[in-house]
Amino acid sequence: MLDNKGNMYVEEDDIIELMLLNKQAKILPRNVQSFKVFESTCKSYGINNPFELDSSTEDITWNMPEDYRRLDIKKHIESNYMLNNIQLARVDLELDEFKQRNLTDLLRFLVYFIDTVRTNNIVYGVGRGSSIASYVLYLLKVHRIDSFKYNLDIKEFLK
Repeated sequence: MLDNKGNMYVEEDDIIELMLLNKQAKILPRNVQSFKVFESTCKSYGINNPFELDSSTEDITWNMPEDYRRLDIKKHIESNYMLNNIQLARVDLELDEFKQRNLTDLLRFLVYFIDTVRTNNIVYGVGRGSSIASYVLYLLKVHRIDSFKYNLDIKEFLK
């Protein structure tokens, strides 16, 4: 979509809907237009084919540079923050929850996506909805609400 100055943008709901697809999800007809807008916007910033669905397995293959594909999320967080033992326990708890849901590659892609957004000076939201309950997403700069500080339960996000 274009704003009144001709700049391309994607609504947050479209991105959230697409990026939170899980292993069992497929792009349904109602999502096709959102996917096309998302894919077009990504391409305009050098992210080609942000993800592909393997119709034989229903798996999502995230298309990102190899550095991000091999990224150890916990080490990435630890290298960017001085966390105390209680905060590290929260990170471990959340990373276990993401791993159980087969969402570790999504976290890696989010690091790539946020790095790309920031490199291109694209403004993105503060955070909304249940995603703000994730401390890991806060540390990865997906949103700017410190769920640890406000004692938000990760289970609100991963219902």
